[in-house]
Amino acid sequence: MPTIVSYKWTLINNLKISDNQLEELLFKLKSEVKPIDADHVEIEVNNDRPDLFFPYGIIRAAKGILGKELGEPKYDIKQSVYSFEVKEVKSRPYAVAGIVKDIKLDDESLRELIQFQEKLHITVGRKRKKVAIGIHDLDKITSTKIYYKPLPLDYKFIPLNQSKLMTIKEVIEQTPQGREYGNISIYDGLSPAIVEENGDVLSIPPIINSDKTRIDEKTRNIFIDVTGTSFEAVSSTLDILVTDLAEMGGKIELLNFISPSKFEFSPLLRRYTVSVSANYISKNLGINLSLNEIEKYLRMARFDTKVLNDVVEVTVPPYRVDILSQIDLVEEIAMTIGYDKLSPKDYTIKATGKLSAETELIRTLRDLSIGAGFSEIFTFILSNDKRLRNEYVSIVNPVTVEYNAVRNSLIPTLLNFLKYNQHAIMPVYVFEIGDVVIKDKRTDTGYKNSLRAVYGIMNSKVNYEDLQSRVHQILMSLDIEPTYKTYLDDMFIPGRGAKIIDTSKSVEIGVIGEINPVLLEELEIEFPVVISEIYLDSLVKR
Repeated sequence: MPTIVSYKWTLINNLKISDNQLEELLFKLKSEVKPIDADHVEIEVNNDRPDLFFPYGIIRAAKGILGKELGEPKYDIKQSVYSFEVKEVKSRPYAVAGIVKDIKLDDESLRELIQFQEKLHITVGRKRKKVAIGIHDLDKITSTKIYYKPLPLDYKFIPLNQSKLMTIKEVIEQTPQGREYGNISIYDGLSPAIVEENGDVLSIPPIINSDKTRIDEKTRNIFIDVTGTSFEAVSSTLDILVTDLAEMGGKIELLNFISPSKFEFSPLLRRYTVSVSANYISKNLGINLSLNEIEKYLRMARFDTKVLNDVVEVTVPPYRVDILSQIDLVEEIAMTIGYDKLSPKDYTIKATGKLSAETELIRTLRDLSIGAGFSEIFTFILSNDKRLRNEYVSIVNPVTVEYNAVRNSLIPTLLNFLKYNQHAIMPVYVFEIGDVVIKDKRTDTGYKNSLRAVYGIMNSKVNYEDLQSRVHQILMSLDIEPTYKTYLDDMFIPGRGAKIIDTSKSVEIGVIGEINPVLLEELEIEFPVVISEIYLDSLVKR
């Protein structure tokens, strides 16, 4: 979880509490605190609460729990004379901007503001790939019209902490930020840029700001740009930034927003409502609360509320991106009450534990297989897509190309095992029991796990009957009477492959056959192989 370093006295003086009370208060906000020195504390904040990455976001939440302020805070919001126009930028198409005036910065708050920016970059921004933030001294911007548009790589400006003009290409090649983030945004020889009407560059997201608009302790009015690959992410990130700065005392100003979106002003400061009933809360918390009590706790969590018949309608503020459904409101109520004040119910176990039917089958099958002369192997569930047939799950971003898909059968992984064990003493008798992932349109994902067993024999001379007799005996020992039906598949030698049928249910429970020499040659296996795969799912249900 992210950790922030905060000037302790900002929290204590604003909340008028002691050190010990601060620790208890932060614990209620799912945060842990530990001292660094006499003036600073390290606070571990949950990933889902980016509004708490800045001390004034913590102060806002804590005031609610202390009952000093209830409901959503109301901030000063004005219309500014500035406009922000978004042109077509193919690599990072989305951008928003906002202004906050009358903030007061000192050494500590400036450091915390930069820390806030970087924590948002790492978490919400996915290391600037999804969202990048630029914070500028508004009073150093000379134009009221600001643009987000692409610029060629030979365009020049003075980047932050530099003293000379550099082209964007030089910034990418010669600065640490350019080398780390330059490959994220360049597309077709163009870089995204925040630019004044006179052509002065304010920043080249997500790499670096210009030195012209550097912020310092004297900065009182700031301009914030947020760019990225998701409109939802950039707009919510800006909302979090401006509302936390407003909690610090700043005044939010809206820019005229000219973009392909439907919005006319930025920041958007969007709110939405979630309704929750008393029954739902009682069911999940195990306590009975009246609608008035629910309203009280939700207002302590800094939500505006309204009772409508038997439900409470909650307005979610722009900075609470973690509230997605009514169960999140249940958690807010539990936090506000205090988890230490909620007593869990005793859990009575009414039955003794036992193995699942699946585990019992696996254990029995393992004993029978070893008894039939097979050695057990374990292979990876991930495989290479070149070894798989039919439909399978591909991995979008595999760590290695060797494992870029999820196996849909145990046969390919067993053949791969035999390929690398041709030096072993013949014959090789092996089996494996494990999961595969197969197509199933009835599931939410379109795929499901399937438990299977596979048997293989490799020898200088081996045939169908060598394996069939062993598999037949194993199935008979499981109280299954198998029959065999001719099965034509490119994997098997024609006439030497069969489907295995559970006679009592007339259900297919596996396949068996001699591997086609063409396939063996492709796999560079020099010895004949006979294989059987059993579908265990249907056997578990017996």
